[in-house]
Amino acid sequence: MDILMIILRIIHIFSGVFWLGVSFFNIGFLQPAVRATGAEGQKVMQHLTQHTRMTAAVYTAATLSVLSGLIMYGIVSGGFQGRWITSPYGLAITIGGLAGLTAWVVVMFVVRGIFSQMQAIGHTIQAQGGPPTPEQVNAMQALGARLAKVGQYGVALMAVALLGMSVAQYISL
Repeated sequence: MDILMIILRIIHIFSGVFWLGVSFFNIGFLQPAVRATGAEGQKVMQHLTQHTRMTAAVYTAATLSVLSGLIMYGIVSGGFQGRWITSPYGLAITIGGLAGLTAWVVVMFVVRGIFSQMQAIGHTIQAQGGPPTPEQVNAMQALGARLAKVGQYGVALMAVALLGMSVAQYISL
């Protein structure tokens, strides 16, 4: 059992660090730079989302982090026993786990949907062979603003998850 927990913990930590790191970089640095550089920044984002594996890597890392965390949670809690879950350690892990799971839902359903809408508009702009229409520019800006806001919520949830799991073993109420 120890080797399973070691493997799960390695997967959980490395994928969680990657997921949070990319998300923090994206929200804190990349998105503001893209907004500040206008059309050139949009080209960078199009390249990142259409010609690299960045989004697939983030979605994979997020999913691996959540799945490995759920498996470990089931093992450590003794099969989701209420007495363990309401202990100080269990409560900290539970709060962190719920925050991480919520962040995953936000990323997989909301963020992914926004990216899909942005890509569709980008493809339409490319197909028309000219500059974007004012409506397309407005739509991309609105989606970008929504992505920034949702991304901030996601990063905050991941931070709660990280804090809950980091301090759990030191909490005694």
